[in-house]
Amino acid sequence: MLASQRQVELVALGCGLAFRALWIAQFPDRYSDVPAHVIDSPYPFSKYEQLSHTIQDLISGYAES
Repeated sequence: MLASQRQVELVALGCGLAFRALWIAQFPDRYSDVPAHVIDSPYPFSKYEQLSHTIQDLISGYAES
């Protein structure tokens, strides 16, 4: 067993929240009540693509085992 179901769920949730925050920071006018820490994110939208590639690499590592 590589990881428990709970660990996988927490990682998936964390990645989803990171994607959402990056998306909202790029398009804040589409959302209401956006927290200041999301609007003031120092990360550029290009991190969205980098994060998706990192996640894909992690997922493919599990799929191969």
